[in-house]
Amino acid sequence: MSAIIRRTVIARLPAVSVAAATRPLSTSVIRQKTVTETVKDTIDTVDKKSGKILAAGIETAENASHTVKDKVSDVVGTARKNTPTAEEAKGAVKGKTSEMQGKASEVAGEAKGKAEEISGKAKGAFEEAKGKANASQY
Repeated sequence: MSAIIRRTVIARLPAVSVAAATRPLSTSVIRQKTVTETVKDTIDTVDKKSGKILAAGIETAENASHTVKDKVSDVVGTARKNTPTAEEAKGAVKGKTSEMQGKASEVAGEAKGKAEEISGKAKGAFEEAKGKANASQY
């Protein structure tokens, strides 16, 4: 029985070709990098990354300086608008001077009027006293 089983099993197995059963043999050496090449590649990679970081930092600094320049320009422009020129200041001083002279004249006029009023009252009182004195004599 063992012969029958052996023939059946062998007959059912697929035929294995010789080409599929053999492996190709390669004699080429796998290229490996030397230590110098590995160091050069690492330095190149680090250099590129640091360059990108520095470029981003420079761009950020430029943007910040432009922002500061714009803000300073705005502040200077606003200050120039709000600060009077020499001619405007001179005109304002002349206006205030004229206003003060007008007020001084007004106060002087009021004082003169009060002085005349008091003087008139004093003269009236004197005349009244004089009239009473003359009336009492007779």
